[in-house]
Amino acid sequence: MFDKKDWEQIDKDYFDVIEVSSYHITLKSRPTGHSWDITCKYHPGGRSLIILHRHKDSDPFHEQIRFHPSTVTQAQDLIKEHDTWVLNGKK
Repeated sequence: MFDKKDWEQIDKDYFDVIEVSSYHITLKSRPTGHSWDITCKYHPGGRSLIILHRHKDSDPFHEQIRFHPSTVTQAQDLIKEHDTWVLNGKK
C-alpha cells in the first residue's frame, strides 16, 4: 500500500501526476509523454512494485517485465533510465 511518504517521493518536476491511490500511482513523463502506472503488490518476501507503461494515452498499458523495484524512488529511477534510452534513439 502506498502512503503519504511514497507520494512525497514523486518527482513533480519530471512527472505530471495523473492519479494517486492506495495501490496505484499513475504518472506521465514530461520528456517522452509516456504514461506509467506503478502498482503496489505484496508477496511473502515483502513489497514489490509492478510498473506498467504505455506510449500514448490511446494505447493499452503493458508490463515492464524487468522493472520490479520496491520503492517509488527506485521506480522513478528505472522510468528515467527508460526515458533516456528512448530519447537517445533506443541505443
